[in-house]
Amino acid sequence: MDNKKIEQLRLRLRRDSEIGIHGILDSQAVRYYEEEDKKDYKDIRPPFFRDVDRIVHSKAYARYIDKTQVFFDIINANITHRSLHVLIVSRVAEQISRVLKLNNDLCQAISLGHDIGHAPYGHLGEQILDKIGKKYNLDNFSHNAQSIRWLSYLERRFPKKPARGLNLTLQVLDGILCHDGEINEQELKPTKINGKTWEDHFREYEDCFKNNTIKRIPMSYEGCAVRLGDAISYIGRDIEDAILLNFIKRRDIPDNCKKVLGDTNRKIMNNLIMDLLEFSLDNDTIGYTKEVFEALKELKQFNYENIYLRRDLLKEKYSQINFLEDLTVKFELIFETCLNDLKEENYNSSIFKDHVEYIDDG
Repeated sequence: MDNKKIEQLRLRLRRDSEIGIHGILDSQAVRYYEEEDKKDYKDIRPPFFRDVDRIVHSKAYARYIDKTQVFFDIINANITHRSLHVLIVSRVAEQISRVLKLNNDLCQAISLGHDIGHAPYGHLGEQILDKIGKKYNLDNFSHNAQSIRWLSYLERRFPKKPARGLNLTLQVLDGILCHDGEINEQELKPTKINGKTWEDHFREYEDCFKNNTIKRIPMSYEGCAVRLGDAISYIGRDIEDAILLNFIKRRDIPDNCKKVLGDTNRKIMNNLIMDLLEFSLDNDTIGYTKEVFEALKELKQFNYENIYLRRDLLKEKYSQINFLEDLTVKFELIFETCLNDLKEENYNSSIFKDHVEYIDDG
């Protein structure tokens, strides 16, 4: 195929002409290092489109498959796994993106990569790892920063080359790092008019390990769309899973939430999306009306009190023995094994393969 035909195909894939004033253009994509292999490679994909492919073909993405969203150690094929959750987030973000004329590929890449750093065993696994880290005077465990660690350090596009990571664009990595959908926000807009630099990104990444409670705002409207779309995707779905497992009853949902948002995942998602789109079309922020936002906050609080933080139900459901302490011991054993492998210079250990050799490469 000659270069003229390749360029014609490339232009057919680009969507810059369809993106509005708030969207990130493909031509604005920024990578950390120039890719020499692209000069002679017949690749017609726009940059954010390529990032989607790099994420879904990564080893880290494959690890989604056995990670459940909230409930774990349960034999039930209908319970939401993270592989499904990120697809739902992607669909919600794309709907928002199409209406607001944002970059669909960028939204999809952020959505599919945003939870890669999550530990097994849901939120509980993250809490236990954080606790173990504090015991050994280590940094916080932050799943969004761990996502960046996977994609920018542990993964390799070419195993035999020294370059680390997938070399994803700054806009995608920023959206993943700043995606936290558990923070209550009525509306969002990018933190900097002129975007962020790589120095900003690396500083925020390092800060996540020191203080993972700091509110970090995405550099793009696409990142804001994914951040709000994350909550839309899990809030009603977690309720349906909890009802399926007899953790709660549908009648337990607060009356005001039923009135404003509905009592099924389908209704909750649709009402949240419709309100967000109506509000955002008339503003330079992405967000909700006050009534819907207050109902969403109340529903989140309901989920925390009746699903996420119900340790009594966790113990009853998962094991008659001391499940939490047993899980902590298992995580800690992995940690101590890695320390011992370093001491004994066990070069076949993952601590050497996934960490030390990358330091040497740098």
